[in-house]
Order: sequence, then structure tokens, then C-alpha cells
Amino acid sequence: MRQKKAALAALTLALSLAGCGTYVPQMQEAWETSRTPVLTAGGDLEFKVREKIYCDIVQAVHDNDTLLPTRWGVQTTVDLQVDETGALNPGVSFIEPLADSQSRSLGLGGTLSSQGTREDKFGNYWNLDKLRKFSGGTCDQDRPSFHGSSLLLESQLGISEWLRDRLQSELALPSSALPKDAGDTFKQDVLSYHVKFVVISTGTINPVWKLVRFSAGDGSTLGSLNRTRTHDLLLTFGPAFKPGSANVALLSHHAQEIGIAVSNGNRSLVPR
Repeated sequence: MRQKKAALAALTLALSLAGCGTYVPQMQEAWETSRTPVLTAGGDLEFKVREKIYCDIVQAVHDNDTLLPTRWGVQTTVDLQVDETGALNPGVSFIEPLADSQSRSLGLGGTLSSQGTREDKFGNYWNLDKLRKFSGGTCDQDRPSFHGSSLLLESQLGISEWLRDRLQSELALPSSALPKDAGDTFKQDVLSYHVKFVVISTGTINPVWKLVRFSAGDGSTLGSLNRTRTHDLLLTFGPAFKPGSANVALLSHHAQEIGIAVSNGNRSLVPR
């Protein structure tokens, strides 16, 4: 009876692992809850990520106020992706005992797997001249610490330090001067910053039964689960957008978004 219960528990766990990938994955982890009643746990996680990034940009603008040119803006893209894969790999062997302690066996096996992917993307544009004047709100000196399963929350993103280094470099190696009648549309310095975190969690179960005429699970994994979180942050600083004119910063940002999408798509297709 005890062996039957153990076998049933192992089979139930294996089936639950294999079920991953058959439904839309949740953005948050199982232990996370929402701090506000109007947001789900996943929505609260995403809001905290966006809120922290905004506050870090405000801080970077204030820290580098004297270095930043006027009439600049920043385009931001936050890309949060979750891939879940479940697999069931049953394998059994039928054993026929023979004379002289010999035997022959026939092994059978199969694989059933599924994968579910969810991607949430957010884009914002902020005028840096307006951020220079921003004070108080959620980004004041007493703002609460942001915590959650995303490493975008738990890590120091280093936006202020990076921006200071890039602006100092621009001062040392400025772009060439252009004729006055060319306008500043053609003189567009572009600064881009891309941060990516990939967190992979896996779990397997491999019960083994060995009887006289039957065995199962010999060296194979009965069930497996893989959950991969890919969190991207892309920032592009440059001259503010002017209607009807070319915008190198915006074009650069869109080109990098395509590159990130291709990279993440290729990663999600790799068998795990």
C-alpha cells in the first residue's frame, strides 16, 4: 500500500510538471502578492519595475543636470518575458526471466512536452527638461525600497553613473560643428543603455521501480519543468522629438528593440 501511494504521488507530481506550458504563464512568482487592491500580483510587479526605472531616471537627470544638454528626451522600453516548458517522459521495461539467471527485456518510452510564452512590453518617453524640475512624489529622498522577483527591482541599475560617463565622454569628444542653416536636427548625439537579466529555474522528478518482470524510470526523467524569466530595459537619450524631422535617437531605439525581440525569440525556441 505504501509503494502504491508513493507511485501515485510521483505520477501526480510528474503530470503537474508536464502541465506547465499548457496555460498562459504568470508574470509574478507564486509567493508574490499585490500591495494595492486595484492591481493583481503580476500587475503590481510590473508597476513597481516601471516606477523604479522612472525614479532612477529622475535621479540620473538631477545628478547630471549641469552636463545634460537642453531639449533632450529619453525613450524607454521595458520588456518582460516568461517562458514555461513542461515535459513528461515515461519509460518502462518488460523483463522476461530466462534460465541460468539470464533475462531479456523490451523497453518502451515516449515524450510529451508543451511550452507557453508571455511577453509584456511597456514604452515611455520623457522630456528631460521637465524631469529637471520634478521633485517630491514617489521619487523623493524618502521613497520606499522596491522589492520583487525581478532583478530589475533588486539590482542597482547604474543609470546615473552610466549617464555621467557618457556625457563626460561627449564633452571630451564632441560631434563636428555644422553650418547654422543646417539646424540641430542633423546634429543628433545618441546615448543608449541596455540591461538584460535572464533567470532560469528547473525541476525534475525521476521515480524508479524495479520488479521481477517490470521496471520503470531507469536513468530517465519522468517529468520536468523549466521557467525562464527574461527582463530587458532599453534607454535611449537624445534630442527631443520634432514633428516632421528625422529623429536618429528614435530610429536607433526601434532598431535595438528589433534586435532584442529577435534575441529573446531565439532563446525561447531553444530546447531546455
